[in-house]
Amino acid sequence: MQNRENIINTLRNSFINNDNVYAFWLEGSDAIGTTDKYSDLDLWIDVEDDYEDKIIEKIKKVLSNISLIDFFHEKEHGHSKIRQMFIHLKGTSEFLIIDLCVQSHSREIKFTIENKDEKVKVIFDKNNVIQYRHLNKDEFKNNVHKRINEIKSLSRYYILLVEKEVKRNNYLEAFNYYHNYILSSLLELYRIKYEPTKKNYNLKHITRDLPIDVVEKLEYLYKISSIEEVEKKAIKSIELINGLLEAEK
Repeated sequence: MQNRENIINTLRNSFINNDNVYAFWLEGSDAIGTTDKYSDLDLWIDVEDDYEDKIIEKIKKVLSNISLIDFFHEKEHGHSKIRQMFIHLKGTSEFLIIDLCVQSHSREIKFTIENKDEKVKVIFDKNNVIQYRHLNKDEFKNNVHKRINEIKSLSRYYILLVEKEVKRNNYLEAFNYYHNYILSSLLELYRIKYEPTKKNYNLKHITRDLPIDVVEKLEYLYKISSIEEVEKKAIKSIELINGLLEAEK
């Protein structure tokens, strides 16, 4: 973990006195305490508006002083005030990818206390950037019930989509409907039961969030080698969906 700590400390020391940088924090495994030798490094830096380019260039220079940057890629983020990039330093573990997000200071955000995956580890915060809020339980409950009702209504339709493609002997189409409609609905219902604040996380963190017997059940259902298996496991999945829906009444 020496390289990991070196990167964090070097960035901290380089920006804590920079007037255009307001906060620096960690998310992901560092924040929730699950870091291992395969973990990447989720870094967030809050920057004065219109200084994003300058700070990113300075970050690259600071990291280059640690080791040569042998990989750099900036991807388009879904939020207009977030710049996201992936960086790797030569000589560090191939898994130690720096997932860096630079956000404009004018971005408004509050972390939800009840969502354990919104935990952060603050390195410094000079302007009260890191703020928290409680979950709106009534709104959240209503949204969950709305989604449960949607799954209940559509699951009967989903199995028909699978069955017709099975009868046509269209493996890929049958697999698509099974995987993207039936299994995704089953997975969401399990998340609602065991980890509702992460109901939209799909398979991310699945072994951490769900009981081992449920994970093993899902592993069995996800393993498909033939169109016959699609049909068989689609029926089994619908049975499980119905059982979970019945329990939610």
